[in-house]
Amino acid sequence: MLPTDQSRRRTERVLLRIPIEISGEDLEGVSFKEKTYTLVINRNGARVALHANVQPGTVVTVKNPQTSLSARFRIVGPTSRSLGEIPEWGAECLELGVDFWGISFPEKGGRAPQPELVDALIQCAVCQSQELAQLTMDQYRAASQAPVRRPCAKCGKVTEWQFASKEAREGTVSPTKPSTGGTPSPSEQGEERRVAKRLTVKLPIRVRLQDGREEVTKTENLSKSGICLASSLNMKPGDRVLVTVGYTPGGKESEIPAEVMWRRELAEAGGALYGIYLQQS
Repeated sequence: MLPTDQSRRRTERVLLRIPIEISGEDLEGVSFKEKTYTLVINRNGARVALHANVQPGTVVTVKNPQTSLSARFRIVGPTSRSLGEIPEWGAECLELGVDFWGISFPEKGGRAPQPELVDALIQCAVCQSQELAQLTMDQYRAASQAPVRRPCAKCGKVTEWQFASKEAREGTVSPTKPSTGGTPSPSEQGEERRVAKRLTVKLPIRVRLQDGREEVTKTENLSKSGICLASSLNMKPGDRVLVTVGYTPGGKESEIPAEVMWRRELAEAGGALYGIYLQQS
């Protein structure tokens, strides 16, 4: 999510909170080094949380402890503070040949979106390499039942791959249902974050509001109890909706009653990020 204009993003975004270290000079010319994290990544950059007072165009060094790589990034501009209290910035990697995140991203290629394809973050069972793979709906359903075999560039052979599972983090992932008393207590929230798992899967989904408005969009990630998605529909926490997960025109997928749990404004024009709780029986 790098330049805030979505059309300039060359690869799919992934909502992942990755620990990073950013160093450089602030507006006053004072050197800083800050341990922080990403909110969203794609192959060419990220949306990052940063306390330091910087300005668009500033070049900083970003270190990724998970890959032991450092690279120069250009601060593109501020975004909203929708996913947290820390100021958020778009940052573009200036070293495009570097596999900075350790994730293989497919090219968008300027082609029109293909709703039958599912972008899913998968992981090699042997070397733990991760790839944002483009799967057909049939391939996705098969991978949901058992590991799939596919070539691994790092292993140099065909290996088993499965969905990469991440622990849920507040504000960037699928929601969990609060207790009947309202907002979960800190202990309840901590327990939920430890046990909740999410899959980064961009699955077609139809959202239908009670007033008849509807939209077909894609999930950002999902868990057994909830979904995170971006939508141009104007929804608010507490709204009751119907969702069709894995939606295909003319398909037989069932609508699931759901509730909007939270809303976060997106920097891109025309939409917000929503946490949806699935009210399955």
